[in-house]
Amino acid sequence: MKRTLCLILGFALLITLVITVSATLWTGPAAADDRCPAPAKSASVKITTSKANVIYKTGHSRHDLERLQRSRGRHAAKGNWRILGLTLTDFKYAIKTSARVISISGGRYCAQPVSYDLTIGYSDFLVFIDRKYRPGSCEYRAIRNHEDAHVALYRGYLTRYLPTIKRQAQAAAAGVPSVIVSTPDLGAKYIQDQMTRLIAPLVQKLNREADVSNARIDTPKSYRNVQMLCDKW
Repeated sequence: MKRTLCLILGFALLITLVITVSATLWTGPAAADDRCPAPAKSASVKITTSKANVIYKTGHSRHDLERLQRSRGRHAAKGNWRILGLTLTDFKYAIKTSARVISISGGRYCAQPVSYDLTIGYSDFLVFIDRKYRPGSCEYRAIRNHEDAHVALYRGYLTRYLPTIKRQAQAAAAGVPSVIVSTPDLGAKYIQDQMTRLIAPLVQKLNREADVSNARIDTPKSYRNVQMLCDKW
């Protein structure tokens, strides 16, 4: 059987770091001096993972997939290469911080961390399959299985890293000191920045490693293996 068509199946991840500066401020009684005591207890930490569904899109043409690929900063196929499948998702996290703010002398404020609520994870995985291949066909199943492998890799890295993120977030919360600031908002921002500064590198490392693993299954060899599964490409 002649095989002149080279297959491209892949992924495109957009990392969206959504920092939600939404602090609830408690204004305590004014202090007679500039005392800013340490928090009575460490700030609490709650971490929630966002649910990500897998949504299969089967109504798009090859040109549609090329356009989607370009929109994520990846080169579209040229010549004898054809995009058959593409998985798109965003990785994002949000941090909501609560702080207690106490007025002190000189028009300043003492801000103390109270709680951190983190939401972390992927948006829905959008799996696009060239509409030429109808659901139930060998070619459709081969493309879908390949794209499902990308989804599994991303989910696996999040599962692997989540305990580390939790430990680091709890350690960071325990180490955030009280701070004297000129406005309540600056106090809340400082308290939030301490958590963001630690979490951001972990998120970036997670996604770098996930991208490397995903790239390993997007190689000419893997494409040839997929191509050998079916006859009607």
